[in-house]
Amino acid sequence: MRRGELGQVYDLLAAAFGDKDAPLVRFEAQTEQDSTFRLRHGRVAVRDGRVVGYVRIFARTMMVRGRPVAVGGIGSVATEAAYGSRGIGTALLEDAIAQMRREGMQASFLFTGIPGFYERLGYRIVREPQFDLEAAACTGISHAGLWDVRAMRDGDERRLLAIYRRAIAGSTGAVVRTLRTWRDARTWLDEDTGGCFVAERSSVPVAYLRSRQRTYGRQILEAESAPGHEGAVAALVSAVGRRAMEHGEQVVSLAPDGHPLATALRSVGASETTDVAHPMMVLGLGEAWAGEALLSESIRFWNTDRI
Repeated sequence: MRRGELGQVYDLLAAAFGDKDAPLVRFEAQTEQDSTFRLRHGRVAVRDGRVVGYVRIFARTMMVRGRPVAVGGIGSVATEAAYGSRGIGTALLEDAIAQMRREGMQASFLFTGIPGFYERLGYRIVREPQFDLEAAACTGISHAGLWDVRAMRDGDERRLLAIYRRAIAGSTGAVVRTLRTWRDARTWLDEDTGGCFVAERSSVPVAYLRSRQRTYGRQILEAESAPGHEGAVAALVSAVGRRAMEHGEQVVSLAPDGHPLATALRSVGASETTDVAHPMMVLGLGEAWAGEALLSESIRFWNTDRI
């Protein structure tokens, strides 16, 4: 993509994804306020000088068996309606895969409601538990009450990032963040500031939870804790349950298997499935071990990092 084509790309995305307001703002933020974006990561199909197809590569670093690995997310896949069914989407994705390989990325990931299309290109579904429960059930989750819970504040990011980094050490599937990329993502996540909480012990943050409103309920984006404070996650879920009750919402959450969040939600009988509408898919690109690990092991991926 060339800088002068950005306007055409935004118009294409607005048309492809329906809503002319919120998604366009989000696509602009994910391009112009994502410090990882490079023009070469926007792959375009051009006809008579006009952009008729687009695919975006999201350059990320992901933990795989405790090692940071370069990966590429795929998103913003769009083709002008008049050029549908002509193989443009497939050609753009093949081009993006080649670009990711040129840059030494070891795997690619995406989220889709049409997995069959991507399976033809070699992507495979990765399943992670999703939970759904009534907000009132969250408030009944048992916890020791050893932590003070408050709303998240501007300026908490540095300490929360330290908690996150320690929590994902040794994991597979977690996206590595810097303070800059943490702040970048907040510009398009639509986080509910009243639904993001921090648990403290002696005024020191030891756990946090982030959530946002969606049409289908309150979505927990992620929750992490410092070692020895895993029980604080249950206290945070209780807090988000109270917030959801204020708005008459269900609570929905992706949660890695074996994580304190999954344990807390299972303790009150949350419904659980790995058969979700838009599953994560992974394609190995480089060394075989990285792709194999992402496809075969329990992954620690949060909705905060979806693209």
